[in-house]
Amino acid sequence: MMEKTRIGLNAGKVWRILNEKGELSMFDLCRELGLTFEDVALAIGWLARESKVFLRKREGMLFVSIENVEFTFG
Repeated sequence: MMEKTRIGLNAGKVWRILNEKGELSMFDLCRELGLTFEDVALAIGWLARESKVFLRKREGMLFVSIENVEFTFG
């Protein structure tokens, strides 16, 4: 599978779990999805580039959510 395709598929997985569970740490995303840290980081980068996730650092850990993200369609 092409790298770009794999990253896109993983971005979809990250998006769905965040939509279902709310804010999660990078560690929790890896554990929940069964993906490597690298795969999750690349997927988050994909979503961040599209302004679809909100990132914040708390207690020395990176947390990701889809809250506070505004969407426009059309």
